[in-house]
Amino acid sequence: MKKFNIAIVGLGGQGIITMGTVMKNAALSSDLQDVSGSERRGGAQREGYVETFVKYIFYENESEMKDPRKSMHSPMIESGGTDALISLEPLETLRGACYLNKNSIVIFNKTPHIPISVRMGQTSYPEISFIVSELRRITENIFFYDFDAISIENFNSLTQKNIIALGALFAKADIPIDVTAIENILRTGKGAENNLKAFKLGLKL
Repeated sequence: MKKFNIAIVGLGGQGIITMGTVMKNAALSSDLQDVSGSERRGGAQREGYVETFVKYIFYENESEMKDPRKSMHSPMIESGGTDALISLEPLETLRGACYLNKNSIVIFNKTPHIPISVRMGQTSYPEISFIVSELRRITENIFFYDFDAISIENFNSLTQKNIIALGALFAKADIPIDVTAIENILRTGKGAENNLKAFKLGLKL
């Protein structure tokens, strides 16, 4: 049995849950044999910590698929168990670092959402260079982009930054789903034209 685990983290209102839903729905129309996942939200719907897990599963043969000991999966990702981490907020990337291992791929948005404590002068926000250096203590496979700027430049809105980030994930990680499966899901949702354009922008990064 083979697995590919993806952790998506960020803040409420950034479209984290939407990204996970798109990836799970895409699996249902692909050659994947199983998909599971979960989501956890912070104390606030907006600006609270949010994470979602997507777990893609392949069975080696039919008997393995029917074996209850093999086909039972936790929807959670264990510490060090993610193949790819995608984050829409720099500091929250460090919060999700517990899921990383030396082979994990990290993609994060370098535009910060400044916490109230920083705005009030009670603490400081870490530099991107510090965040990258901390992540590199675990893995060298780190990519970061200004998804906010790309979204505003192309759509005059931040709404598409999560889909741009999803495209970047498929560009950098060996996701076991064809990009057409994701595109087919995006075509059926609200704002399909912009979402497809955003996904293709991410694929070029």
